Amino acid sequence: MDRREDTAMIEILMAILSGGVILATPILFSALGEIYDERAGVLNLGIEGIMSVTAFAGLWATYVSGSAWTGVLAAVSAGAFVAMIHGFGCVTIGINQLISGLLISTLADGIANFGHRSLYGVVSPTIEPLRPINIPVLSQVPIVGPMLFQQNVFAYAAFLFAVVFGFVLYRTTWGLKIRAVGENPEACDTAGIDVNRIRYLCVILSGVMAGLGGACLALGYLGMYERGIVAGRGWIAIIVVILSRWSPYRAVLASLIFGFGYSTASALIGAGVGVPYYLLMMLPYIIAIVVIPLMFKRARGPSALAVPYRRK
Repeated sequence: MDRREDTAMIEILMAILSGGVILATPILFSALGEIYDERAGVLNLGIEGIMSVTAFAGLWATYVSGSAWTGVLAAVSAGAFVAMIHGFGCVTIGINQLISGLLISTLADGIANFGHRSLYGVVSPTIEPLRPINIPVLSQVPIVGPMLFQQNVFAYAAFLFAVVFGFVLYRTTWGLKIRAVGENPEACDTAGIDVNRIRYLCVILSGVMAGLGGACLALGYLGMYERGIVAGRGWIAIIVVILSRWSPYRAVLASLIFGFGYSTASALIGAGVGVPYYLLMMLPYIIAIVVIPLMFKRARGPSALAVPYRRK
């Protein structure tokens, strides 16, 4: 009996670790895009809604075409389009970025739910989520193998992007310009750097990355779309940006913390633990409430964050 209990506990632990990585992936995608966005001085609070509409677009395109890659392309395109609207409002017109982001989030989420209900009613179509890709040799390493090297392509791409985004941000001229624009746009303009162009590109990039996050949820994890599919992950991504102190590298760890929170809640629900369902689903947000006060004092955002730039 004890051996069975030990085996069951190990299986639950492995499920939490492995599931935590894939559940952290959409958060990481969105956080990476938002890091670049905020580094350039633009705050995008519309990530939650963008992830929702891109999850719907990705599932719809996959279901119609039969190709997951067509779905990913549709999700990314939808994310870029919605982000361009946000960019036009914040960069070109110069409206309040907080208001624009909230409006974008509400609008995008409403479009997704309306489109899904109009096309499919209450019965959602389903697809087979992308299968895990086992990395030879590494996938057989105890604990680490199943957790890191038995994931689908979305997880591998997210961690690769974190490395690439970190390298570009800290080791290239382009990354230096992004950081400079977020700190002192006036000086950048004087030096001949097109501030608004860089901001536009970073806003669009945030939409593209949120699109990958939405596609990951619909195509790489659930295999379906439903109302509330994002479940606060867009807001968690913004928290990850702050906890990571605007670093793509640290965003990996911060995303995993919340991914393991979601995974732990799911595992405990599946195990039939005698704790109310809604209380367990609060676990990631409880983590946020505990962690933010500990980290926020050391977090300093870009000086020009959420400040529209007007050439004098």
